Amino acid sequence: MWFTPPAGDDGTTGSARRVCDRLEVLALARDMHDKGGALLLDFDSQFGRGRRWLMPLSMLAGDGAAYRAELLDMGFIAPTDGNRRRWLTEYLQSRRPADRVRLVDRVGWQGRAYVLPRETLTADGGDGNADGNAPAERLMFHSEAPMEDAYTQRGSLAQWQERIGRHCVGNSRLLFAASVALAGPVLGWVPGMESGGFHLRGDSSCGKTTALRVAASVWGGKDYLQRWRATDNGLETQAVQHSDGVLVLDELGQLDPKVAGPSAYMLANGQGKARAGRNGGARPRLSWRLLWLSAGEIPLSQHMAEGGTRIRAGQELRMVDMPADAGVGLGLFDTVHDHEGGAALAQHLARVCESTHGAIGRAWLEWLVAHSDTWPKDLRADVEALALRFVPDVADGQIKRVGRRFALVAAAGELATRQGLTGWPEGAATEGVKRCFLAWVGARPAGFGSSERAEALRQVRAYLEKNGDALFTWWHRAMDDHKPNTALRAGYKRMIDEAGQPVKYDSADEYCDSRAPAGERSADAHLVEYLVFPEAFRNEVCKGLDAQFVAKVLKDADCLKTDRDRLTHKLRLPGIGNAPVFHILPAVFDVVASWD
Repeated sequence: MWFTPPAGDDGTTGSARRVCDRLEVLALARDMHDKGGALLLDFDSQFGRGRRWLMPLSMLAGDGAAYRAELLDMGFIAPTDGNRRRWLTEYLQSRRPADRVRLVDRVGWQGRAYVLPRETLTADGGDGNADGNAPAERLMFHSEAPMEDAYTQRGSLAQWQERIGRHCVGNSRLLFAASVALAGPVLGWVPGMESGGFHLRGDSSCGKTTALRVAASVWGGKDYLQRWRATDNGLETQAVQHSDGVLVLDELGQLDPKVAGPSAYMLANGQGKARAGRNGGARPRLSWRLLWLSAGEIPLSQHMAEGGTRIRAGQELRMVDMPADAGVGLGLFDTVHDHEGGAALAQHLARVCESTHGAIGRAWLEWLVAHSDTWPKDLRADVEALALRFVPDVADGQIKRVGRRFALVAAAGELATRQGLTGWPEGAATEGVKRCFLAWVGARPAGFGSSERAEALRQVRAYLEKNGDALFTWWHRAMDDHKPNTALRAGYKRMIDEAGQPVKYDSADEYCDSRAPAGERSADAHLVEYLVFPEAFRNEVCKGLDAQFVAKVLKDADCLKTDRDRLTHKLRLPGIGNAPVFHILPAVFDVVASWD
């Protein structure tokens, strides 16, 4: 760059003065809120030619020391004397480039263009248009947070199919993992489909990390595989950089148990924390839309329990927990193909995923962008059809909600297969995903039923199992002065016979049954029902839950005896008189999900 002094009064000009190395202004940029103005600079530095940087226009304020410091940090030698510094600042401030750039703060779809960290894919091969109106504005990803471009490519599509794809066929977990990776970019095109995750749980030697490597190989190399060991702010940044894609996270156990549940909520809800800006106002929230695939030795519920918190049904549905073991004695695998065993296949995949990756993901994105006017309709129809195929009509609404996410994964795998990208036979992705879905359902205590209902029954049953002796007074001994004292009484308990009628005792406190011969009278075959005081039921038995909901669940499961118009049952209690109680029947110890 050279500076030529203006002509003097006599019409002559001074000699040109060298200012610095080449520094060109290519475009004027702004963000999606018409703020954050910046210049797109192209320059040669000490570290390489053709480097680019988005320089905020605010750095031109004052003496320009801020932008010169950044240029120096990138290896560009900025001028040192006052005149050259002034000339450089004047040059940058006087630029009026015709090209415009729209900055987006997340990777993924912007209209029918797909923004990657280093480029933007469009149907016409251009740089994209933010709103479809002329003049076109190039789209460019820009983040204030440091980022790594994990979307790398090595090897060809045919090599991925031969080295990795063919080993997925017949292996449900590998088909599922690769299909999840393919489903990320199509998530936002299915109405009502929310962000969500899948967690592969199993022993350290079962091969679950192999499935993560296969999923990561769709988009990049070993750097694409992330770790749960991060702060919630770090997870926000990772989510933004994988928006409309798949985030692959290993080692759930490395995440702080106290933030595990909130992190699952955050990733699924698609929004980061609200933060204050420099002037005290609210900064725009980070947002994203993605699927994530996780792995760990323990489920999310157990990990949260280690931090003293209990998993909620919403968290359980946002990150569904499924066994990594395929159940055929080969760990993660259903078949090892031409390898000697599961360990040999896992080692092969670990090796080739480093040397062959990214080609299928690139080809998938190019096809999606080029045909974005046709495939969404077909995909939606496939998702609905597969959801009906996977989930029975009697299933709870929660299962149907998660079932659609599994159906999306299968539909994406099949769509990519029909385009010749995966190398799998048609139907392979569907069969693999369905097996994983049924494995998840089979591992749930509620099966196809509701998690909240199963949790309510488990909590009531656990309370009675733990406190049945200590907090409940035997009905027939309630007025006995010699009985053990129930210091913190929560109610009464009494035996009932096979017909559900209270067992009678004689004055000697012995079981009385006139129908049984002498010497054969025994109460061993009888069951115990519990009569819980209302306050104890609400504050102790149902702690952390809605007591009315729990009572309705008990009633629906035929575990609660009630009066006609209420959930309690009024009885004449020993020493108290007529009073309402929650009359819990012995069936609560047997039923898990009788409504299913």
